Amino acid sequence: MSDYAAPHTLDITVRFAETDQMGVVHHASYIVWFEAGRVAWMGAAGLPYVQISNAGYNFAVTDVQCRYRAALRFGDPVQVITRLVSLRSRQVEFGYAVMNSASGVLCATGSSSHICVDRAGAMTRIPDWVAEGLTGKSER
Repeated sequence: MSDYAAPHTLDITVRFAETDQMGVVHHASYIVWFEAGRVAWMGAAGLPYVQISNAGYNFAVTDVQCRYRAALRFGDPVQVITRLVSLRSRQVEFGYAVMNSASGVLCATGSSSHICVDRAGAMTRIPDWVAEGLTGKSER
């Protein structure tokens, strides 16, 4: 575990639209859940993503990984557990675990890496106030 803020758990119930013809959650849904988990993590850390975006910054995805371990189906209760893995001057990485909260089975793990960009889409340093909000401590 890193020195960063504690993991955050987002509860989701699998919607029918998230399943495929075989009746299991479509692989792309996990990536959407990762993003929902990241945004929820940031809100729980006191740094709503909308606040960052309104200030003219965004976190563009540079890499996303997902390892599928067990199937989820329509109606299953899911927990998306998100944690901050690393923070650099321009980059941030989050890690994810997706659990079936009824059975406790780990269904997927993954990560996403992001680079801070300004309104024009140019790479920029993560503002100090954002870095401090992400880590829960002053970087000075």
